[in-house]
Amino acid sequence: MSYLEVCLIQARNLIPAGVENKNDKDLTVDPYAIINYGSASENSKIIYDTISPVWRESFYFDVKNPKEVKIDVIIHDKEICATDLPIGRAEFVFQNVKLNEYSKQWVEAVEGEGQIELAVALRSYDYPGVIRSKVGKKDKHFQVNRAWAGAIVKPDNAPSAIDKLPLQSLVLEHVYGYRTRDTRDNLFSLSSDTIVYHAASVGIVHNIKNNVQRFFNGAHVDDILCLTCHPNKKYIATGDVVSINSEGPNIAIWDASAPEKPPLVVFKIGDGKIMRNVSCMGFSGDGKYLIAITGDNYHSVRIYDWKAKALLCIEKGHSDKILDIDNHPTDPNCFVTVGVKHVKFWKFDSASKHFITKKGLFRKAKLQTILCPIYIGNGDILLTGTYNGEIYVWNTKTCEVIGTLFSGHSSIYGTAYRTEFGLVCGHRDGFVTLFDVNESNGKMKKISEINIGLSVKSLDFTPDGNIIVGTSESVIFMVKNFTKNNPQANVELLFENHSSAKMEELWGLDYNPNNEKEFVTCSDDGAVIIWDAVKYKHKNRLNIKGEKLRAVSFSPDGQKLFVGCMSGNIYVINSSDLSVIKAIPYEKRSFIKSNEHGITVIKCSPDGSKFVTGNHDCIINVYNTNNYNRIGTLTGHSSTVVHLDWSDDSRYIQSDSSDCEILYWNAVDLVQITKLDELKPVHWYTWSLILGWPVQCIWESGWGNSTINAVARDKREKLIVTTDDISQVRLFSYPVILDKQPFRKYTGHSSHVTNAVFLGNKYVISTGGMDGSIFQWRIKE
Repeated sequence: MSYLEVCLIQARNLIPAGVENKNDKDLTVDPYAIINYGSASENSKIIYDTISPVWRESFYFDVKNPKEVKIDVIIHDKEICATDLPIGRAEFVFQNVKLNEYSKQWVEAVEGEGQIELAVALRSYDYPGVIRSKVGKKDKHFQVNRAWAGAIVKPDNAPSAIDKLPLQSLVLEHVYGYRTRDTRDNLFSLSSDTIVYHAASVGIVHNIKNNVQRFFNGAHVDDILCLTCHPNKKYIATGDVVSINSEGPNIAIWDASAPEKPPLVVFKIGDGKIMRNVSCMGFSGDGKYLIAITGDNYHSVRIYDWKAKALLCIEKGHSDKILDIDNHPTDPNCFVTVGVKHVKFWKFDSASKHFITKKGLFRKAKLQTILCPIYIGNGDILLTGTYNGEIYVWNTKTCEVIGTLFSGHSSIYGTAYRTEFGLVCGHRDGFVTLFDVNESNGKMKKISEINIGLSVKSLDFTPDGNIIVGTSESVIFMVKNFTKNNPQANVELLFENHSSAKMEELWGLDYNPNNEKEFVTCSDDGAVIIWDAVKYKHKNRLNIKGEKLRAVSFSPDGQKLFVGCMSGNIYVINSSDLSVIKAIPYEKRSFIKSNEHGITVIKCSPDGSKFVTGNHDCIINVYNTNNYNRIGTLTGHSSTVVHLDWSDDSRYIQSDSSDCEILYWNAVDLVQITKLDELKPVHWYTWSLILGWPVQCIWESGWGNSTINAVARDKREKLIVTTDDISQVRLFSYPVILDKQPFRKYTGHSSHVTNAVFLGNKYVISTGGMDGSIFQWRIKE
């Protein structure tokens, strides 16, 4: 029996849809691909700001006829504020596809410009240690191949296994993160010192005065995509995306004063493969109804009597994407939806249980994408923010534009209005503009503006007139003293996080060996951030332009940081002020054949004399810490080096690779160790390998070699924590050497959990790859 692997390699010379000048050097797209084989299809990841994307991403299908394999690839340009547009299509035909041997083709795109490269190969289920995975899992991983078992070294004086749950448990204490990549209007003020927002699959109620968070966690199994607040500021609704196991999408309504309790109601939104997600929501003015928009092809509109747990009506919304919704302030049956070149006014007829709709008439105003609506006064006037930065004034009785005002800035992503404070608009270019509005006719006067410096995605007034501002880079600000009667703005940074605005991934994490209250992270966003785990705040931040950062390590004294990049470059940084001590460029050598040089792991030796890097090149480079020169290269791995550990005495290194190979090295003589008995007395300073004697039973049935991303052992050698591709953090008693050894499981992340470390005996820190969030778990004894 065989299955088909389809590897989407790359494309080149793609052109945005509708471009007249194809020679423009500034042309870029945000391409992703839909791969169709027979009736099955898969979506690739999005590559941002390029006309020549490189994916190198594999997909797996049940093979039908290996003698002739036909695959259809459609390239789309991802749009945040418009419908995704196809920009190229190619049909591949492969004859006599072979087992374990790639066949590659370049094909010219039709219905667009450019070329696409694809490879296919047959893979067998029927070799030792490999079985077919559980039905329905999108990733289609396979049972772990234990070929590495022969390289396990049982240490002298090995501890005994404990065949029961660990005595300790984990409690989520803080989340560093805020989702804004593909959502807006998701940050609300509940009181003068409390706000609500979401990150990963967790709703967060955050007291900004004492910096304490409470969590709504467990009802969503994948990313929360939208959040809205009830008029009484007590109830919150969150909507998610369909999970990889086709769970969801779901809407959960919960009590912000007791988020730890189960949700008040959960609505399952139809077939996940059709509905895809809940894209935006809003409560009616009296709070009785909840209106939700789903991500199906018709952008369907649903209305619920949520306390009665009843779905009252469903209707097709619009053929183009609906981007936002607002509810009439005085008529609970009325609301408006806006989106790609349309505005639609809705009224729910409670007697017939049907919607009555009217199309918004632009009249002399330019027909363009409408990003956000807001009713003012008694609801006779509607204001909408446009893609070009204009504010349209609508008469809601005639459903037509009666006035326009140019804000002076780019796209208006969000608005907030209070009669006593005025109208504020948040712009893509980072400005917040303030207007005084006549509620009877919608006429406006611009009063002031401030530059936040980051694209504004969400705004809300606090009861005392301050403005909470959420930005595209996941940074949250408070703007004080910025109302129509007192426009003297004072901008205060509340929380800073890593950005995932362009699908940046978060992998780099380490603890400070000299300070158990401190840890460091680095990300594809180019940021190195040192965090205070007690105050729940960042202490310092360095942005390295033009680099994607994947690995970081403290020196034993905590005074230096070693940072590894996807480019292969290394930065040595002073941890006290984050000044760069040394930049070590990637060194190309003739024996390295790989075109990928990214550093996946970096570790400083316990004695502080050396540091090592593991690379996509399949090599380990060894450097001294005196002059930061490379003193040797360890070769032997046949795939990407993923994890590294030093021995206590800094004489030995152990490493594993993506093809599940364990190798051991003499760090003094810089040679591979093949006589494993030499390693029995060795004690490892850390344990991060996902393979080896103390972690040999951490896999669950049906998991593949790459399902587990990270392992960490605590200093007391009582606990092991693992992170994986199915969004879990698991806690075991150390060592994990018994089949089906009990563990505790924790959720909250919504993507692959990339890394984890212990902070002394008090905390575990975990990082989410695509959700861009850092979770701080308190160890409960």
